[in-house]
Amino acid sequence: MAETLRPDALEITAFEGRVLVEARGLAATLDVEAASALSDKLLAACSLARLQQHVAIEDPSAL
Repeated sequence: MAETLRPDALEITAFEGRVLVEARGLAATLDVEAASALSDKLLAACSLARLQQHVAIEDPSAL
């Protein structure tokens, strides 16, 4: 089931040379390369989502 999370729902920290991602019911450690790749993918997805929001506001029929 997909859920929209609030920004404060995720805790992301450095832990013993890795990146620790925690949320309710979730804990994951990523090596630096995996965390960097995830960061790149999140940034790209955020950019696309913002563009989609602008299109939806300007021309809702375009979606």
